[in-house]
Amino acid sequence: MTFVWARKHPSGRTDYYLRQTAREGAKIRVTLNLYLGTADQLLDRLRKAEQEFLDRCELASFPFGLPAAIVTADRELGLSRILEEETGSPAAAQAFLAFVCGRAEEPVSKNGMRALYARSGLSFLLGRPPALDTRSYLRHMDRLDEATVDRVTFRVAQNLKGMGFSSSLVFFDTTNFSTEQLPPSHDPDRQLARAGHAKDHNRQAKLVGLATATTEEHLPTYHKVYPGNENDARLFREVVRDMVGTLAKLGEKVEELCFIIDKGMNSEAGWTTLQEEKVHFVGSLKRSQAADLMRVPLAKFRSTYTTENGERILTHRVERKVMGVPGVVVVAYNAAAERRQALDYARAKARFHEEAGAISRSAAEHHRGRPPTVAGTNRRLNALVPDKWVTVFRFHVGPTLDEDSSRLTVRAWVDEKAEKEKESGFGRTAIFTDRRDWSDEKIARTYFARSGMEEDYHVLKDVLLFPVMPIYHRLDQRIRVHTFLCVMGLLLYRYVQLKLEKAQKARTPIGALVAQLKRVRLGVVALDEGKAVRAKLERMGPTEQSLVKALGLASLVPQ
Repeated sequence: MTFVWARKHPSGRTDYYLRQTAREGAKIRVTLNLYLGTADQLLDRLRKAEQEFLDRCELASFPFGLPAAIVTADRELGLSRILEEETGSPAAAQAFLAFVCGRAEEPVSKNGMRALYARSGLSFLLGRPPALDTRSYLRHMDRLDEATVDRVTFRVAQNLKGMGFSSSLVFFDTTNFSTEQLPPSHDPDRQLARAGHAKDHNRQAKLVGLATATTEEHLPTYHKVYPGNENDARLFREVVRDMVGTLAKLGEKVEELCFIIDKGMNSEAGWTTLQEEKVHFVGSLKRSQAADLMRVPLAKFRSTYTTENGERILTHRVERKVMGVPGVVVVAYNAAAERRQALDYARAKARFHEEAGAISRSAAEHHRGRPPTVAGTNRRLNALVPDKWVTVFRFHVGPTLDEDSSRLTVRAWVDEKAEKEKESGFGRTAIFTDRRDWSDEKIARTYFARSGMEEDYHVLKDVLLFPVMPIYHRLDQRIRVHTFLCVMGLLLYRYVQLKLEKAQKARTPIGALVAQLKRVRLGVVALDEGKAVRAKLERMGPTEQSLVKALGLASLVPQ
């Protein structure tokens, strides 16, 4: 047996030995007697050994939760496998997945891809990186022409269908993204970036449009990139026909499809297109199309349901034709929404009075330098008025009648008649549908589920989530590939969100989910310049621990 033996000297000092004994017949013989030293000497040696070990170690910390969740979703949905099969290049598929993981962390240019791969720890999840310099990445992108992108999107949608996700409810919407491009109009390879009505109010930027459709669970199954100046009616007609054909190929029954759209697509051409394709629809009307319903007394409304936030929804139902299309109009009233809209209006009104008054006083003063102009003053006042209040907040700018032509007269007022009309509609939404067989509750719940689409576009525009912008490409085909990869990133996000919701029986907003995933990090210890490597998840709170368990992320920690 082996043990530590202590020998005490008459002086009081204690020496320690490592002693080993063995039995020989009836006797026990000492086979090893190794001097270790005194207690102080032993402590000193242990501290030096500990320091020498630490000096041989290199410590590093890498993001893990977000890229690991994306990789897990990718494996379950088969996106990378499909990309590899369609492009014939494992390196291209890996580069695209690296882009999706990297874009989720931060917007990065082609030149920054290689450095991002190294500092984000993607090598622990994806293995040795493919060539990620600018020229190589562009070669990877050029493998995805428009037909290949369509095939990949369709095959992913097939996988979703096989997993039980239905596309009978189609949430459809459009948006656009600003670019810094100034492409010549005659270049056939640069026709996407065009001037249009920017959703971010950047009137100087050229725009690229994006139309998307999602399943009932808000998993994107279809998208189309289009020029920023595309006519909405023509775009809607083209996209709906293409989308109905795609969904029919997926096995959906056309007569059961229902498109959920917002008032931006509310037009005679839009309703006609949906009727021609023999699909159902749920959409909202502009206030001018249902002005009489905005004035119906609340006494004629009935309580229909209560939302998950505890807000009570009242409804009033009538049958009528809108632009020649017969259907049902359900006016949904939400008292909490009315209070929010009234508060928003009061703030806008106070700001208009305050800042318009300051502009008026400044314009009436004598100016020693360059005097204000009518056009310049109009621009300043226009900037004060949000689009939704343009009929309510009014102003007029003109010269004064005195001899001092440098002074201007500015009048700003609120149109009381228009104000009353606007206020009568606070908290009310007029929903139009051809599904007469649906209850008020189902119609209202289906339409208000569109908020998931708004969250999707928030994800694609938020620099902290999964931004399409900035777009570091000039050619149309590469812009399409870039947008396709961003939409696929959104799909993986949504899939992770649904998987977590199923495990925890509660829905986590994408913003909160991303924040939680970013707190999950991987600690790595390398000994003797990488001769031995050990990786382990860093210490986490209970929320992150539950997240890792629900998504099965621990299985991706390298052994």
